[in-house]
Formats: sequence, C-alpha cells, structure tokens
Amino acid sequence: MSAPRLAGLLLFALCLAVAAVSAQPGLPPGVKMPPVIKPGTPPGGPKLPGPGDPKQKIPMPPAPGPGTPGKPGTPPGPGGPSGTMPSKPTDKKDDTKWPDKVGGKTLAEVVKEMRGNSDPAVREGAVRALAAFGPKAREVGGQDLVDAMTKDPDWNVRAAALEAGPTVLYFQAKSPDTVLNSGVTAMVKSMGSSQLGIRVTAIVAVGSIGSYMRMLSPQVITELRTQARDTTTWQLRRLAVAAVGSVGQGLPLSDDGDQREPPDTGAVTLLIDVAKTDNCALVRRDAINALIGLGPVAGGQQKKWRSDLDQILKTERDKSVILWTRVCILRNDPAGVTGNPIHLDAVAKTLEAPEAQGRIEACQALGILGEEAKSKLQDLLDVIQNDKEEPLVVAAAILAVAGMKSQVKIIQPILESVKNSHKNADVRKVAQDGIEYVTGRKK
Repeated sequence: MSAPRLAGLLLFALCLAVAAVSAQPGLPPGVKMPPVIKPGTPPGGPKLPGPGDPKQKIPMPPAPGPGTPGKPGTPPGPGGPSGTMPSKPTDKKDDTKWPDKVGGKTLAEVVKEMRGNSDPAVREGAVRALAAFGPKAREVGGQDLVDAMTKDPDWNVRAAALEAGPTVLYFQAKSPDTVLNSGVTAMVKSMGSSQLGIRVTAIVAVGSIGSYMRMLSPQVITELRTQARDTTTWQLRRLAVAAVGSVGQGLPLSDDGDQREPPDTGAVTLLIDVAKTDNCALVRRDAINALIGLGPVAGGQQKKWRSDLDQILKTERDKSVILWTRVCILRNDPAGVTGNPIHLDAVAKTLEAPEAQGRIEACQALGILGEEAKSKLQDLLDVIQNDKEEPLVVAAAILAVAGMKSQVKIIQPILESVKNSHKNADVRKVAQDGIEYVTGRKK
C-alpha cells in the first residue's frame, strides 16, 4: 500500500465526527468577544469523516487533542488528533501582510462585483475572494457579504457567502457588532431554507463559530434540533450533530479557552436523544462522539446522562456505537477510568475484533484515553509486535501508545525495533514519528 493511501486511510480512521430564529441585538455591557473554545473547528466548519487528503501526512501526535493526553473532558480535536483552532485574537495586533489585490482586482473592485455584477459566477468568485483581503474585507464588504447570504437571487452565491461568513464576520472580528449579528441571523435563518445546499452550508457555518452562537442566538440549539431530526437525509443529520457538538460546548472561563463551563444542557439532551433513536448507526456514533467532545456534563445532569448511556449499551447493536459509548463514559464520567474498569476492559477486548476496522477503532479509543489507559499498554504492544497484523492496525496502535509518555522506557525500544525491521515502509515511518513524539522530540 502506498504511503499517500495509508495516510489517507489513517486520517479517516483517526477522525471523530465530529461541525435560532434571530440573533440578539447585542451583548451585555462589559461582555467581550470570547475566545474560541478548544478544540474547535477551523473556518469552514465541521466536516464529515472521509477518505482524507492523500497528500496529508499521517497525523501526529496521537493524543486526544489540546490539553493533557487522557485527561477526562479533553475532547478529541476535530480533524484528527492534531486538529485545533487557535483562540480568538481579541486584543492582538494582526501583523499579517494582506494583499492589495487578489486575482488582479482590488478589494473595492471585488466588493463591487459581489454587490452588483449581472453574472452569478462572477459574484460567487468575488464572494470567495473576499476573505483573502483579511480584516479590511470585513470593514469594507462585511454588510455586502451578509446581503449576499440573504438577497442574492442565485443560491450558489448565497451558499458561497454562507461559507465565507464565519471567516470574514467572526474570525476577523475584534468585537461584537451589527454586521456580526446580522450575519449570525442570516446563518441561522438559512438552516431552514428549502434548498438543501443552503441548509448544509448554513449548518456548517453555524457549527464553525461554536458556543458563541448561543450568546448571539439562544435558539440555535432548537434550530439545529430540527435539522438533526430530518428523516429525509442522514448525511444532513450527521452535519447537524457535529454542529450541536460545537455550538453546545461550555462557554470559556479563561482567555485561552482551556477552562470552560459545563456544556449546554439542551445540546447534551439532543445528542443523547439522537444516539438513542436515530435509525442510522453512523449518525448515532457521531452523536456519541459529539458527547465525548463536550466533556463532563453539569452536575444536575450527570445522573440522567449516565443512565441514558447505560441504556444505550443495553440496547445498541452496532459495535462501533457501543465502543464509543464506553469511551464517553470513561472520559466524562466523574469516576473516570478507575471507576469504570469494566468499560476499559471491554474497549481493550475490542483489539481482538475479527474485522480490522474494529481493531483500529479500539486502538483509537485507547489513544484518546491516553495515560488513563496505560494499564492496557501491553495489549497495544502485542498488536504492534504481531507480524500478521494489518499495517493500518499496527499504525493505529503505534499512534495510541505514543500518547502514553510516562511509559516511554517500555515503548521506545519496541518502536525502535518496528522502525528498523517492519516489512511495511509506511509503518516504519509511523514508528519513527511515534518515537519522536513519545520521547518529546516532536510535539
């Protein structure tokens, strides 16, 4: 198997799918634009798991995302283990050298085309070029972008404007203002469009902004609930579930976003309901993955949260959903891994699954638990040292053990052996990356 193909498949195996009737007129006095909660979703919003970019390197590190590996409540970053979103720069000077022209056109020319060119393809091209001008684009063309979301007669142009909206209106904002509020109103309203393409793009846009959406539009979870229950398209429901997982995150209590409130109770309730009732296993799995990302729920919701997850384990038939439900308990239950040994044992037992995908997901789950799962290190090492194991599974196991840095003295010699002698060149490369990470040479 070629290196690009392996990288793409690994990225697929490691990705967790994780992406109101009107906006409020403003924020209370003294409330500033909050930082983006980590992990977040890069501009463009939550994306469905896919085969991955063949050109992308195998992601390292295998830790669950930003924060301490294996720490309960540290969600896996969308886009893979290394996927994070930088905090919102509310008070930092932008030193980026933004271009004066894009495609040979000035900002003023682009905004003029976006506003009034008779050719919809030209208008769409102008919309897509706007963000390349940086914060100045928001100042000059922000309201025109909102108008393109809501007034352009061509739905392709409206979809392009919705796609550009989070970058231009939110990520380039220094503080809440009318343009941002108007844009949020347009995004939320567009989730109810009769055009499926508009709805899809609006859901992605809403999800990419995260919990700040709830401050501007308290009814956004209600609107996402409608989309998450749309029985006509399971792919749309997956997008809606991912967006709920992003929007439902607890509001930040610190500028870096590392400390936050418990997740929105309505978002938790919705995700559990989807996980219990949706007729598509992939949607149910994504709902559980979103719950993992939300972290521990509020104290008053913990008893029902745990009861519902236990019920899912009793009634669910899909092995993947069962596995990730166990991970959700291990990561977010107040008792943690030590208080739920039966679930950790069951996750490790999945390393013996007859199908390779099940074994990959078991490695992935133990990697997300990180140091908390170090009692299962030998099970992972057995996978790595199994000459008959498939390369994808071996690579996933390497990524998992590389997050257990406290066990470096045990892990490093085995990975050195794999690096020097494994028959698959791609696995040897993953072993090298694992060595660099577990020893601290790569972060």
